[in-house]
Amino acid sequence: MKCVFRSQFLADVAHWRNMLELRGIGCHIRNFHLGGALGDLPFLEVMPELWVLDDRDAELAQRVIAGAHQAADKGEPPWRCAACTESIEAQFTACWRCGAERAAEGVF
Repeated sequence: MKCVFRSQFLADVAHWRNMLELRGIGCHIRNFHLGGALGDLPFLEVMPELWVLDDRDAELAQRVIAGAHQAADKGEPPWRCAACTESIEAQFTACWRCGAERAAEGVF
């Protein structure tokens, strides 16, 4: 197992777990329930972390996360889902409405 993402916000870690699992990458959230121990334990010891179950998936997982962050930073335009025509913000790789993956040509 390898750690591929950590955040002070459990919601961020859970989001990336969902995104990676949609791509078939097995994940586990460590420190899911340790938020209540903050103050008694050091901050970095209780921070939620996302770990991939198979070390071979670590590089792909990091590329997926980094790619979405780069799209958000560049201010790329939204893309339209080919399956349901919903407008989706550029940093997302799957449609929130129907779950379809983003196609390479799926940008407005």
